[in-house]
Amino acid sequence: MISGKAVGAVVTLVVAGLCINHFRYEIGDMMHQDRKVIVADIKLDNRCEFRDHVFIARDLNSGKYASFSGGRAKLRTRERNRVTIEFSPQYREVTFYARTVPVAKDMVMVAKCRAPSLMDMKWFG
Repeated sequence: MISGKAVGAVVTLVVAGLCINHFRYEIGDMMHQDRKVIVADIKLDNRCEFRDHVFIARDLNSGKYASFSGGRAKLRTRERNRVTIEFSPQYREVTFYARTVPVAKDMVMVAKCRAPSLMDMKWFG
């Protein structure tokens, strides 16, 4: 039979793991206090029926954005600022949801144009 202490320890470890996973970007921000100005080279993995020039990469901290051309965008920003993919501002009537991630010098962002499944939905935050 499993003791109550063992069950408590397992539950504590699972909850701690979920919290670390959920707050991984914020934990990374605390570990990297000095953020240099960089020019991020963002490659678009376009899994949509739209052409690349319909999308932009937006820095959510500054509001700046860069258009994709030939599947790439160059965005001047600071390390670890949050970026996401959006439709170009000329397409205001249409919404597009993409993950928000910390920017890096070289990165790939995926544009998926399909209805989200249960596994894709943000359940906690």
